[in-house]
Amino acid sequence: MGIQYIFYTEKVAKGEKPEEKIALVETEVVDKNSGETLFKGTVPVTVTPFGVFVSVKAVKEAFSHKKMQAEILFRLKRYVKKMRDYLDVEE
Repeated sequence: MGIQYIFYTEKVAKGEKPEEKIALVETEVVDKNSGETLFKGTVPVTVTPFGVFVSVKAVKEAFSHKKMQAEILFRLKRYVKKMRDYLDVEE
């Protein structure tokens, strides 16, 4: 079963601390064979000077399968980490 992950940064907001940013990432998971959308929703990702932290709660609510949860966490973190320097807070 081939799966395609599509991510798009919808919005970037200020976090609770001054150096913190919250990126709202539109996430879509599609089965390549059937074209069926397995998941479509927004997952918040916190970006700090110390790292990128995907909302585990949001991922657990969206996926019940542990392997799928781990895969989404890994791919989302990698996606946002590469964009970290280009995330500007929208006023």
